[in-house]
Amino acid sequence: MRSTRLQQQIDDLVAQGWTLEDEDRDRVVMVDREFGSVGSHILVALLTIWWTMGIGNVLWGAYNYVSNSQRRVLWEDTTGCPSCGADVAVDSAYCPACGDDLERSVESAAADENGFACPACEAVVTEGSRYCPACGTKLADAMEPSE
Repeated sequence: MRSTRLQQQIDDLVAQGWTLEDEDRDRVVMVDREFGSVGSHILVALLTIWWTMGIGNVLWGAYNYVSNSQRRVLWEDTTGCPSCGADVAVDSAYCPACGDDLERSVESAAADENGFACPACEAVVTEGSRYCPACGTKLADAMEPSE
């Protein structure tokens, strides 16, 4: 069962000429294929008709069909990238739009709200902790928490 948001995205892309290529429980892959512009086909036909009888035009269309294909993966469970706002799957490590390291962004956001970063491993440590839960560093010796 698709959510209404995902179904609306699919309907919008289908209205723009995209087709559904693959579907899974939590994602849908849409594809938009092109055969090239009419001008490019006319140019290729004029340049190659004398020796290929139009085969070059067919090959040019096949090349455009493969190389100019666009795909979009629509995810059911997405979150916004903190850097660019693009939809990103919940379990992604990097944003596909801007390449931002999402795990580090989440850690730094959590550190701003709930505590501070461990000086040894940079894991998020809550205020009042005596030891880092990730690496075991004694925090009182390593660093005083920032207020």
